[in-house]
Amino acid sequence: MKVLKFGGTSVGTAERVKKVSAIVAEAARENGKIVVVSSAFGGVTDRLVGASEKAVARDKSYLDEFEAIKKLHFDALGVLVPDDESRREKAAADLEGKFVELDEILRGVYLLKERTLKTLDYVMSFGERLSCRLIAEAVQAAGLDAEYLDARPIVKTDAAHGAARVNFEKTDANIRRTIGDSDKTFIVTGFIGSTDDDETTTIGRGGSDYTASILGAALDASEIEIWTDVNGVLTADPRKVKNAFSLERITYEEAMELSHFGAKVVNPPTMMPALRKRIPIRIRNTFDPSFPGTVIAERGEIRDRSIKGVASLDRVALLSVKGVGLMRPAGVASRIFGALASRGVDATLITQSSSEHRVSFAVLPDKCRDAKDALAEEFRLEIKAGEIRELEVESDLSMIAVIGEETRDKPGVAGRVFQALGKNGVNVRAIAQGSSEMNLTAIIPAAQQTKSLNALHDDLFLSRQKTINLFMIGVGLVGGALLKMIQDRRDYLDKELGVRVKVVGLANSRKMIFDEEGVALDSWKSALETATDPTDPNAFVERVKSLNLSHSIFLDCTGVESVVSLYAPLLESSVSVVTPSKLANAGPYDRYVALRRAAQRGNAEFRYGANVGAALPIVNSLRDLIANGDRVVKIEGVLSGTLSYIFNTFSGDKKFSDIVKDARAKGFTEPDPRDDLNGLDVARKLLILVREAGVRMELEDVEVESLVPEDAKDAATVEDFMMKLVKSDFLFQERKHKALMKGCSLMYVARFEDGKARVGLEEINKDHPFYNLSGNDNVVSFTTKNFYEKPLALRGSGAGAELTAAGVFTDVLRAAN
Repeated sequence: MKVLKFGGTSVGTAERVKKVSAIVAEAARENGKIVVVSSAFGGVTDRLVGASEKAVARDKSYLDEFEAIKKLHFDALGVLVPDDESRREKAAADLEGKFVELDEILRGVYLLKERTLKTLDYVMSFGERLSCRLIAEAVQAAGLDAEYLDARPIVKTDAAHGAARVNFEKTDANIRRTIGDSDKTFIVTGFIGSTDDDETTTIGRGGSDYTASILGAALDASEIEIWTDVNGVLTADPRKVKNAFSLERITYEEAMELSHFGAKVVNPPTMMPALRKRIPIRIRNTFDPSFPGTVIAERGEIRDRSIKGVASLDRVALLSVKGVGLMRPAGVASRIFGALASRGVDATLITQSSSEHRVSFAVLPDKCRDAKDALAEEFRLEIKAGEIRELEVESDLSMIAVIGEETRDKPGVAGRVFQALGKNGVNVRAIAQGSSEMNLTAIIPAAQQTKSLNALHDDLFLSRQKTINLFMIGVGLVGGALLKMIQDRRDYLDKELGVRVKVVGLANSRKMIFDEEGVALDSWKSALETATDPTDPNAFVERVKSLNLSHSIFLDCTGVESVVSLYAPLLESSVSVVTPSKLANAGPYDRYVALRRAAQRGNAEFRYGANVGAALPIVNSLRDLIANGDRVVKIEGVLSGTLSYIFNTFSGDKKFSDIVKDARAKGFTEPDPRDDLNGLDVARKLLILVREAGVRMELEDVEVESLVPEDAKDAATVEDFMMKLVKSDFLFQERKHKALMKGCSLMYVARFEDGKARVGLEEINKDHPFYNLSGNDNVVSFTTKNFYEKPLALRGSGAGAELTAAGVFTDVLRAAN
């Protein structure tokens, strides 16, 4: 036998009542005997209370509310019993009688200008009495032998109106006598009962759930089903955590903890009758009846997942009492909490230093003033004597909790929690954990609540799946190639790496857009074209910080100095930064160091592997060597794909200027080839590697051989430059000839050795590992303490938008991990 309870959202309209009747009919076919408990139609209880408030205020508009409630129920009757005129007339007469009662009681409230709790209970009882009468008709129409049952004669309570206590001895006997042996499907009013004098009472918040639990326990039900508007109990609030999902099973205690933090679970006291009888409670969705929902049962039956949810209270205040006066006398804690209790203040979190020098506790904001005044009065003498300092109050805080009864059997949960928060720059103000470790609670800034919940949920529930929130400025060749790469590899990232990349912010040189759900990558160009916000790097970064999303990464593909200046504030705000641009790392050394310190302070990642060699793992390999305690002795490399192509092609009768012209036509060079030939790009790359090796150096310390002829440096246009370059062909031809006479090749080499850095043309003989370089390949060789006899060499294609984008994407994934 099962008890099915339906909440107000499940029976908000006649169509929903029809859906409920179909669910009841199916349950009866599958389980045999069932009992149904229902709340009032959605919103009706509040409307009844509102009508009574207007009536007691002598506001005649209470009659309008009365008529609206009456119309709602009679309209529903017409839909639910459209064909059987006899049944409809009988039900209509019953409804009419109830509305006559309601009209009389509201009129009395209006005339007497008085509404006691006893009267209010009676007024509110009409919600369930009306809804259940109609549901009984609907279930009867679905083919079951249904009977409406007013719970007042069977649920017996004391006279504490508004939150009456149930007399279980009498109630259980009444339930068994009335329902026990009957084959009928009873539709029972939730929320209401009566005293021994038959005065109507209500049994408090969650009353209909409570009624279902009382009935289930009295009838030894196999299961109690609570039908609502969500798919069971979720791992987090879906309004704050988009990836929240339904749990299969939780314990009674876990359900109580989750409901304390506002989760849509049954109200804790309502579970007690079921808990005493060890009856499972299942939370199901009226609007998705095929979904099995969540079972609430005893701990021994739960073995699927150690952590069951992350939850939060939106606003709390943190009060702290501290001073030497707390350390000496016994009973200080009892004085603190006695003072709070005297003002009706409930502490939602308590934490105390082991020395007892400081006690902190969290309260709801509306109780903060009462708490402070109560403590100031209680410890007035100690405060006057200086033994206790003035009370500290911190506001604009939230409380988050990680809940799971079996976490005590799994070590490291607390470590994972604080690591996830720390990685996302969340500042924890206070923590508390019970000895069972079922509830690990932290106080954090309210502005970081959603970010914290998502970070914890990703780490604790989706450890094999992570959402990266990407903010990208600059969508040129590299940026565009990266966006295409993310789109093309979406399935691979999801299935193989467990990563979802959302491009939340996007900007080109003219416009910028933001979408927390992720910009559609198949239409990002048109989205930018139709955007209304002009690009402002400062405004873009402020939006990144204000969104405060977990696993946020800022990607700079602009090569603009003004954007580089925004890296430090982002890093200090725990937003990781990834860039292929060399500006930040090849600029002043002090800035190079400052950015790393900012990343450390913000616990963020600063990644720039594509600075040297595009997708080649040059920078990351060097960083790994240094991290392992190795020391760099020498660096050699061909670090420009453009210059590599030019000199690998510079053979036979080909002229140097023609090769440069050909490289430009193929897109291998910068729009102005002088930017490649002047050697500064290679110098910057070498400078970055030298700095990564731990050497302090500025760009001007690098000796640079420019390949731009002196008379061509100031050419007004690229075309003028190319014409003047022709005149210098003989100079390059002479250098090539000299190299060939020695059996060598010409290469533009970056070299660091003995504390000196140089980039320029070198003659490379046949015994050198660089000799057989081809195409636009890059190559680098690290001679280190560990790799001294045989240097570590890396070689491969190191130029092009796609390869650079691949290097950037590697950095994005590294930063996320």
